[in-house]
Amino acid sequence: MTTAIAAAPDVAAATEVRAVARTLGEGYMVQVPGPEGQLLSRRRLVQYVNLGVYELLPPKAADERRRAWEDGQLRIVTSMRLRHDFGSYVRPGDDTAARLVGSIDGRQIDVMFAYLEGENLGNRVDFKLGRQFEFSGLDWYAFDGAWARVRIPAHIALEAFGGLQVDGTAVFGLPTFELDGTQGTAADRAFSPMAGAGVSLWGLKWIDARVAYRRTFTPAALNRKIVDDDGSLGLPSGVDQEVVSASFAGNFAGGRVSPYGALRMNLGTGRLDDVTAGLQLAFTPQHLLRALYIRTLPIFDLDSIFNVFALTPFEDGRLVFEVRPRPRISLQARAQMRFFRSETTAALASAPPKTLQIGAGGGASAAYRGRRFSGRFDGFGLGGEGGTRAGGSLDTRTMVWWDRLALDARIYGVYYRDEATAARRGYSVALQLGINAQLWRGIHLAVLGEEMFTTFYSQAFRLFGALTADWSIRVRR
Repeated sequence: MTTAIAAAPDVAAATEVRAVARTLGEGYMVQVPGPEGQLLSRRRLVQYVNLGVYELLPPKAADERRRAWEDGQLRIVTSMRLRHDFGSYVRPGDDTAARLVGSIDGRQIDVMFAYLEGENLGNRVDFKLGRQFEFSGLDWYAFDGAWARVRIPAHIALEAFGGLQVDGTAVFGLPTFELDGTQGTAADRAFSPMAGAGVSLWGLKWIDARVAYRRTFTPAALNRKIVDDDGSLGLPSGVDQEVVSASFAGNFAGGRVSPYGALRMNLGTGRLDDVTAGLQLAFTPQHLLRALYIRTLPIFDLDSIFNVFALTPFEDGRLVFEVRPRPRISLQARAQMRFFRSETTAALASAPPKTLQIGAGGGASAAYRGRRFSGRFDGFGLGGEGGTRAGGSLDTRTMVWWDRLALDARIYGVYYRDEATAARRGYSVALQLGINAQLWRGIHLAVLGEEMFTTFYSQAFRLFGALTADWSIRVRR
């Protein structure tokens, strides 16, 4: 006799744990400037380890498998990076972070981010606590501290944040977000608190806008034990950065009209460092027009000597027209203009021959995206002030073996001619071949090789590889 017993599975809340490990390797040769032409090997290895613990709060209702968004949620998100150079061109690590793992071989440990995040708590509050980085319009920064946002009626959200600016010289520092101008000095090792606030719109599908203020300063009370460059003990108080940023994006006429813009005002230097503005017009589902303007200046800490030099902004305007004659085919034409402005010198009051000089160019591309094959051809040219640059590329990807293996191929070439420096005149032609394979579910391997022929090298081979493992488990509570 056979007895069948049917049992319904238990419904239980669970916390999801996700880990991602990514290993990147790169090898090539670089030539030392000078008549000797010495070649140095570059053998770099970068390891990323990301760990996230999600859905820390259980569902409120007994019949829910996952907690509803309206009820709020908590999660922990972390990312660590280990960099190492095996070649003869070794980049030393930074101070205490390097000594932690042995600076003799150039290893460096960075904590990219690590924070506890709360979302929609009480249907009003979002927060982050720990190391985090933020992009606010055209302003970007990283700090160890807290950020909180409270959504109030009338679709307005109030933000406040504060903490210590991330120091690349500290253990587990992150030098990527440090500004140039004070590297290697005592000021670079100072404790620099940061505080700011912002106002943004929320819950509106047709508009998104935000204005924020940020101030980073170095108080003497926190830096009394730091030895200054002149040998004295302690650092004076000062303001490192003080900026106002703003961003805007709109979606009107059912998505057919989409303007956007952002700016970054440097209150310390009294100038507008970065501006971007654009407009996208979708005349039909097959026809698209985009216009973009960019104006940018180099950014330094306020105590950097580079702020005393005359800085000329870089300006660029572009117009792109795109058409899709078939669902899998897209064609694109581009026009570009660069603006170079010269001003009267303050000391000699000498006027330049031309106050405005222009470089112009354009390009065209065609792309096909199919089920098994995709390809893109692109050509461009740019001339006028600053020199001439022209080139093109052909990129393809072929999917084989049940989409577990992709074959990549690319060929590109560029010709460049600098009007002022003869050494910056020549060409480069390169051929790339690579594979992207799914070894197992969640495990991917990518390998890319490049052979390049240039004016300065008879050949230059470069190899790049990436191994990614992504897995997650759900732990019942």
